[in-house]
Amino acid sequence: MFKTPGAYFFINLGCPKNLVDAEIVASTLDDSGWCKAPSMEQADLIVVTTCAFIAPAEEESVDTILAVAAKKRENQKLAVLGCLVSREKERLAELLPEVDVFLDVKEMIRLEEIVNPADRAFRESITYTTEGIRKRFFTPRHIAYLKISEGCSNHCSYCLIPSIRGENKSYPREYIVGEAERFSREGVKEAVVIAQDTAVWGRDLYGDYGLYELLSDIQRSASFRWLRLMYLHPGHIDVESLIGVLKRGLIVPYLDIPIQHASDSVLRSMRRGYGKKDLERLFDRLRDEVEDLVLRTTVIVGFPGETEDDFDELVQFIEDHPFDHLGVFAFSREKGTPAFDFIDQVPAEDAEMRKEEILDIQMDISSSRLSRLQGRKVEVIIDSVLSEDERPESGIWGIGRFYGQAYDIDGVTFVGGERFEPGTMIEARVKRVEAYDVFVDAERDLG
Repeated sequence: MFKTPGAYFFINLGCPKNLVDAEIVASTLDDSGWCKAPSMEQADLIVVTTCAFIAPAEEESVDTILAVAAKKRENQKLAVLGCLVSREKERLAELLPEVDVFLDVKEMIRLEEIVNPADRAFRESITYTTEGIRKRFFTPRHIAYLKISEGCSNHCSYCLIPSIRGENKSYPREYIVGEAERFSREGVKEAVVIAQDTAVWGRDLYGDYGLYELLSDIQRSASFRWLRLMYLHPGHIDVESLIGVLKRGLIVPYLDIPIQHASDSVLRSMRRGYGKKDLERLFDRLRDEVEDLVLRTTVIVGFPGETEDDFDELVQFIEDHPFDHLGVFAFSREKGTPAFDFIDQVPAEDAEMRKEEILDIQMDISSSRLSRLQGRKVEVIIDSVLSEDERPESGIWGIGRFYGQAYDIDGVTFVGGERFEPGTMIEARVKRVEAYDVFVDAERDLG
């Protein structure tokens, strides 16, 4: 039997979209009398939210579950939720008898009902969906993820997301703007707009009214200091509207646009819906029109059929169109995707070598891009303050970010000089840059 209500502790794996789902589930527990435990050891209920996008993520999820199960006390309960359960529920149940509850992406909202079956009054008084009211448990109080849709309809040949989370479904404008307004009232200074593909938001609901109008409505209603836009599919961007939003200052000049590759033959096999020329036009236009634009992307190397010439073409594209931040993945052969059965699979060791080569190239590019900040004044948000024991002799007292660094994804800004509290926006002067990180001295509070 579960101890109800009791204390819960979440271990969240995967992307920010998973984090939002976890916060919704935690909110249902919280609203029915549960409380957040300060540590796993003090929890009655341990919850692991899982990722299953690629094999390494699946392995991390399984390893985490096993590690938690090994430490679980007899009176503690363990629930495993999310993408991995959607993909492998029956196999997980056989392999992991230590787990008390398995709930997939669509079922995870039922966790409160399962662990607290007697609380019928709660379930009759409030209904949670993936669009449910949520509290923010898993980010600093000044940061919030604003999830605007669920699922994906792109059906890239390597990707399991549509089979795990279903087709794209935009959340209604009223819900999104309402959540943004609530976050603003709670003191959120940076809101991060996320979805599997943010660029297509609204097309299934409104036709002409889409993402760029939504961003205007969000800032008109909520007025965040920073509004950040992530996960833009390059084939779905309305570049004129996007440039307009950037020039009006509605979002910070930072864009996350996953290209995945730059060879036309590989892009066709991936079913991405665009070619290298499209990417060149897009990034040339963005760089020409938007001052101090920071760009992030991701690429996949070792995709079936990727030749040395294809790889060289990708490397050349990255050098000709430098990104400030770049994530690189070796192709993961996922059962259930079309690419699993493609011929000409690239040996794993070759894919890893190509990955390491791009990482080496990108480190130099990132450092070069950051070097333009040397000696300049930048706006920085303080994410955390170091304890006395953690502070180095250099005088660094805090960790934050300038607008070109996304929380928990990119590098960070190390802050010295005058001391401020977490959540404070400050003006600081850049002393130096190292690889992906920036070092600054704080000068004044910007509010």
